[in-house]
Amino acid sequence: MRKWFGILLGIMTAMGGFLDAGTIVTAGEAGARFSFGLIWVVLLATIAVILLIEMIGRFTAISQKTYAEAIRENFGFRFYLVILCSEIIASTLLLSAEIGGVAVALSLLTGISWHWLSPLSALLIWLIGWRASFSFIENAPSLLGLTMLSFIAGIIHLGGPPPELFPTLWRPDIPEGDFAEYLYLAAASFGATISPYLLYFYSSGAREERWTRHSLTLNRVTAIIGMSFGCTGTLALIILGAMTLKPLHLSSGTMGELGLTIAKAFGPWGAILYATTLFATCLSAALEVNLAVSYNIAQGFGWEWGENKKPVKVARFKLALMSILLTAFIIGSVGIDPQQLALIGSTVIALLLPISLSPFLILMNNREYLKNYTNGLALNIVIIIILAVAWVIAVSSLPLIILSGGG
Repeated sequence: MRKWFGILLGIMTAMGGFLDAGTIVTAGEAGARFSFGLIWVVLLATIAVILLIEMIGRFTAISQKTYAEAIRENFGFRFYLVILCSEIIASTLLLSAEIGGVAVALSLLTGISWHWLSPLSALLIWLIGWRASFSFIENAPSLLGLTMLSFIAGIIHLGGPPPELFPTLWRPDIPEGDFAEYLYLAAASFGATISPYLLYFYSSGAREERWTRHSLTLNRVTAIIGMSFGCTGTLALIILGAMTLKPLHLSSGTMGELGLTIAKAFGPWGAILYATTLFATCLSAALEVNLAVSYNIAQGFGWEWGENKKPVKVARFKLALMSILLTAFIIGSVGIDPQQLALIGSTVIALLLPISLSPFLILMNNREYLKNYTNGLALNIVIIIILAVAWVIAVSSLPLIILSGGG
């Protein structure tokens, strides 16, 4: 039974990949501006990410290679560097937003400006990433993040969505002149859900947990339960945004104002629940993003790596961890609001997503790695569809940023 606690890896990944700064912002904005009109994007992206996570877990368990290692071996160092650079750019922006999200959460709890708490947030992330074991990072924030269930409780407490919101599922409530903003937020929501760092973190986590072919059932259950858990929280936040923020016309609120979604249901305790959830999810995501990029660098360059190893044994891996975090902190220190950083980061992820996913089709059909566990025709078609959608979103991202004014 103990091995089934590995499902917490999926919950951790779901918290970082779904309910992070990017998704909290895009989900709150989606509900506040377009009611249920962007739920279809979250559902589509969730199905895609469940399949991608299952595939990368299967690949790692069978081949005993991480995603980054396989890219370097199969496509050469130059191609690996292209993917690495795109990952560093997108993930560093998102990590800046996560640091800001942790600071905003602490600000809501203490009343101190988030600008002053940002260095403390970065220090906390560094201390945990530097000293904690992988199991601690996997379990502790995940359990605290279960407070996200308060979003669902808030919907129930408010009596559920009013009937007039349901038609916006198939007929989005798009004000005149806001179609570009709608498409921009759809692209950002897709990027916030299908983040490439998910693949690097999950693949490396499977190696940290020593997964083998006997872990395939666990991998499948983890992918489905973990991603669905994150999707449920995202959908709940969209619904709450439509129920509470849209009537107040808070379509461009800050992370703090998004707390009104749950505060309306539970008053001051709701605000505390929101702050706790924001803290846990952004902390989880920050640790996950920071580790994912560091894993990617260390594995691609052939360095010793591992969160369970002493820092002196994996000095270059830990140096990469610290360097990425410091860069993200400096970016966040220029004064950009964490909410805006989250939107920018999610859009950049959407823009660069095809580059990160492009090796998938070849790797998942490589019998040298997967033996008898290669993809069938159906999954290959799914990968092609995901890549096609990713390319469409990537090509349209820059024009949408210009037309919408960045959301």
